[in-house]
Amino acid sequence: PSIAPVRTAEPPPEPEPSVVKLTLAGDLVMHTPLNSAVMQPDGSYDYTLLFEDVAHYISEADYSLCCLESPMTGTPPWTGYPLFSSPDDLAYSLKDVGFDLINTANNHSVDAFLPGLKRTLDVLDAAGLDHVGTYRTPQERDANNGILLKEINGISFAFLDYTYGTNGIPIDEYSYAVNVYNHDYMTTLVDVNYDKLNADMAAARALNTDVIAVSVHWGAEYMTSANAYQRELADYFFQQGADLVIGGHPHVPQPMEIREIENPDGTTRRGFLCYCLGNLLSCQTRQYTDLTAMVQLELTKDPVSGETEITDCEYVPMIMMYFANYGVP
Repeated sequence: PSIAPVRTAEPPPEPEPSVVKLTLAGDLVMHTPLNSAVMQPDGSYDYTLLFEDVAHYISEADYSLCCLESPMTGTPPWTGYPLFSSPDDLAYSLKDVGFDLINTANNHSVDAFLPGLKRTLDVLDAAGLDHVGTYRTPQERDANNGILLKEINGISFAFLDYTYGTNGIPIDEYSYAVNVYNHDYMTTLVDVNYDKLNADMAAARALNTDVIAVSVHWGAEYMTSANAYQRELADYFFQQGADLVIGGHPHVPQPMEIREIENPDGTTRRGFLCYCLGNLLSCQTRQYTDLTAMVQLELTKDPVSGETEITDCEYVPMIMMYFANYGVP
């Protein structure tokens, strides 16, 4: 009699690591000439034209973020400094270019006061963009302490966003609306509200995500080096569990680094820090305000250990070309 061959079971395939590619971009400082440059014959605005040469760095990533320094009020005239207002087309263009997350906490968050802040979030929602840093209601801020929870390619992220102040516009009656991290946001800008930050970072840790990413508007304008205040706050965020600290506001590039961070249990992890990426868009002409960079980070989650680490980090230096002498603050 014939003997059937013994079949050996195929070994199960090795689990694949999860990989996320992030693009981090700088501040959109929406000066009026930017609107004029992209106005179409029908009166609409196509800001994708400003990104033609760099859009692929944004769209090729799994998730891309930037900081928007202008409310969208829905009512012209569209204005620049000191009180910004941009058309809704800006949000749709950012989505078309490939952005996913808009950081909205900055010194221009309340340029159009609370109604403008709320409407801006409505427009971002309508355009299909995520946002973090400003909130329409106390309930919206209270949900996860204002943290945006996102899963990308099997890796979970907690995104937080803060600003040092609001350019002298008081928000005491609606303090929930903007993630301001200073008690003295109307005056000296040095008294950090650690009670608020401690609570938020504890909430971020409790979410048990693979990555905690903190964006923060800080530092001295036009200075190419970080000050002691920025360095102390960066150290604080890393100690509190942040893996990525992404700075903005000075309008010029400042240093970036891969940081070795010691965990409470004595192990270490790699973090990424950039003190400022510079202006992504603006019409400023001071020295270095036309320089920026987009950072491309790769994060990989080990399927066995469950640990996520930074496995690649590159940046793309860029210069903005002006075709008119726009020079504005």
